[in-house]
Amino acid sequence: MISTDPAPIAQFAADSLDVRVYESRALAGRAAALDVAREIEDRLRDRGDARVVFAAAPSQNEFLAGLVAHRGIDWRRVVAYHMDEYLGLDADHPASFRRYLQEHLFRLVGLGPEQLRLIPGEQADQPLRTCLAYETLLRNGPPDLVCAGIGENGHLAFNDPPVADFLDPVLVKVVRLDAACRLQQLHDGCFDRIEDVPTHAYTLTVPALLQASAVSVVVPGARKADAVLNALRGPIAESCPASALRRHPNARLYLDREAARLVL
Repeated sequence: MISTDPAPIAQFAADSLDVRVYESRALAGRAAALDVAREIEDRLRDRGDARVVFAAAPSQNEFLAGLVAHRGIDWRRVVAYHMDEYLGLDADHPASFRRYLQEHLFRLVGLGPEQLRLIPGEQADQPLRTCLAYETLLRNGPPDLVCAGIGENGHLAFNDPPVADFLDPVLVKVVRLDAACRLQQLHDGCFDRIEDVPTHAYTLTVPALLQASAVSVVVPGARKADAVLNALRGPIAESCPASALRRHPNARLYLDREAARLVL
């Protein structure tokens, strides 16, 4: 079991958002894992189950590894959602977010199919029907906790600046990915060529993400520094979707030194 809380090198508030900076991405991920584990354990103790939305990206590697290492969670009582998926990709595609989460979390902690609420990205013929079906799952079992990242363009999930809507009337939608978002997928090593990166994806909307009672956001790496600066110091606006985190009453942002270099 992971136990000792890493000490942040800096801690401050950006409006309602609790920001903590750590020396390395490993320490940031470990700190987030400890806090998320406690949050899940609290839900299990108080209500008997916990519903959690997970992001899928290399930025989450250390956080998910820390969560897997925590032995105090009764994963049999956890229901897992994921927040976005490429339109048209099968679950076993190397770049599928479902595959990523299976390899980094679900299989490792023994989450079975009956506990998973996953977006079927391969269902591309009637995307509106797929969105409505997943929205029904979210409404019938509202998530308690969202574990997210921030994109290089400031996106939350696949809510890129051109399509983000802080007052979105739906919980799930299909979006066109902007150029910066598609380039990030290339930077992350998910695809070999920009031409291979899908142009559209399913995503939970900003209101869907922020309806959870707790939000944990892990953002490591120098390439995220500009997005962190805009999210924390810029206006709260769809031009930087992650800025909406500053309005959430129980959100925490975990940064490493490189991601925080412009806000320290």
